[in-house]
Amino acid sequence: MDSKRAQSIGFSAAMGALAGAALTAHRGPRAAITGAVLGGAALAAVDGAARARQKPDEIPAVWARIAASGAIAAPIGWVAGRAGASPLAVGVASGAIAGAMGVRPHKVALGPVVGLAVGAAMRDRPPAQVAAAGVVAFRTVSQLVFREPQVSLVAESAPADRLPFVWYPWKPEPAMSAPATSRRSPTPSAAPTPRPPRT
Repeated sequence: MDSKRAQSIGFSAAMGALAGAALTAHRGPRAAITGAVLGGAALAAVDGAARARQKPDEIPAVWARIAASGAIAAPIGWVAGRAGASPLAVGVASGAIAGAMGVRPHKVALGPVVGLAVGAAMRDRPPAQVAAAGVVAFRTVSQLVFREPQVSLVAESAPADRLPFVWYPWKPEPAMSAPATSRRSPTPSAAPTPRPPRT
């Protein structure tokens, strides 16, 4: 396993542990610790499986990105719940934020609708669970409804000489030639016309 892959899996494990603790914190400290262990192992396994299937210069699989999004939303929902936000409000907010990150107008409009549905269905659940479920539900519905890929590496389909904002240190820049200066030889002055002699 290379260092980059190990770092990615380690980061996913830490993120999953934080999410697992947030999802189970309402049951007490012991449940939060158990949730952290299980969440870290689960998200590390998801990231490891995605990285194993990932091809060179390819973004991770969409199911791995959806799982990571839910893991990121869980602690944020827990903080919002501690601040007094209701599960319904957390659901709407999580869907709206996930939709806004989609940038496209149809996704921005879909986000609050999905978040409202999730918040209404889970109004008796902890806000951390509502936030994670709202983000995962929106991204899943968005992936099923809008089939066109939103994230891609543009550099894969463009030759290097068509990328003007990328500097290649191995590609020498064309030498600047000094402007040619033309020196004009002095034009010989015409001989003065002799005057006729005075008489």
